[in-house]
Amino acid sequence: MNRVTMLVFEGGRPRSEVEELVVAARKAVVLDNLEKFSALQELDRILLHTTYEDLASMAARTRAEIELVPARGRFHFGEQLAAVVRRHGPDAVLYMGGAAGSLLGADEVAKVARALAAADALVLANNVFSSDIVGFAPADSILRLEDLPPSDNALAMALSTLLPVARMDETVGSTFDVDTPADVMVLGLHPAVGPRARAAIGGLDLEPAYGRLVRARDTLATHLAEIAAIGRVSPGAVLYVNQRLKCRMRAFSEERGMKALGRQDRREVVSLLGCLIEQVGFASFVAALDRVADAAFVDSRVLFHHLGLRLSAKDRFSSDLLHVGEVRNPVASRFTESVRASAIPVVLGGHCLVSGGLRALVDSAVSLQKSGQALELRQDSPSRGRIG
Repeated sequence: MNRVTMLVFEGGRPRSEVEELVVAARKAVVLDNLEKFSALQELDRILLHTTYEDLASMAARTRAEIELVPARGRFHFGEQLAAVVRRHGPDAVLYMGGAAGSLLGADEVAKVARALAAADALVLANNVFSSDIVGFAPADSILRLEDLPPSDNALAMALSTLLPVARMDETVGSTFDVDTPADVMVLGLHPAVGPRARAAIGGLDLEPAYGRLVRARDTLATHLAEIAAIGRVSPGAVLYVNQRLKCRMRAFSEERGMKALGRQDRREVVSLLGCLIEQVGFASFVAALDRVADAAFVDSRVLFHHLGLRLSAKDRFSSDLLHVGEVRNPVASRFTESVRASAIPVVLGGHCLVSGGLRALVDSAVSLQKSGQALELRQDSPSRGRIG
């Protein structure tokens, strides 16, 4: 049987207040996860690899072993992961990005660990095309890769050239992570949010976007409401909605895997939504969205790359929060301003928003329904309906 080591990577160099906001939530997620998974006998070791001194200090109170590394110079994910494997020599590895698994159950992790312990050769990933939870055995497979992946999103695809690949069960826990302010807000609404994450998120200023997200979540729980999901929409997330709620989904999915496949870096991203906006402009697009939906969830990164915008994290995150004045890029600022003026709640975010995030919001909406707070469509609404 293989000894399975969980490796958690969390670090970076936030350069703005809005980036610090996301980092605060991510650190809390890491601590919740270390506590949650520490009791698992299926894990031989848990190792936290981080650049954050405060996180390392707090994590030292858990079962985890800590590697504190300086946040300077160039960071190459694959090289760092290979170096950790070389130093510690595990039989099998269960890698998690720091903000992944915030809603992942301990039983789910135990199942993956058991599969890795029994495997001669295996890759288990939450998403082969864009991974942030990847188990692999043998661990030294990473050392045999000719081209080490620059980010964890490409880890599963890289290892698939050497090992057979299987996908983890597609659940809220395996598909949700925290990369953007939208993800932070969604996590705060979920009934299973960890105690440290709940406390951290409760202390953040997330308006006006948070109020829009709550309205959008309430709309999901509304009978026959029209819900638009646009971007790298997961088919599994749409199915998750349809199986649990009675809203009507208008889903348009495009450019899934654009980052892991290198399309983003090669400037090959092409969006039908982007083509429409180039023809009619942001305001007209939002007006059309107001006509066809009661709430919308938009993965804005596809649009930004289609338009050739190389935005800073500050601009992307400020757009998610609808802080128009903080978005320096003039095109992204006009887009954000148009969305903020929408008559319906339009939620902006990245890939997770329209995949694991949508699932997490469904859980929150179902919880809302069970509490008897579900809304109804107005009787005098037009044929599409409007929330009242």
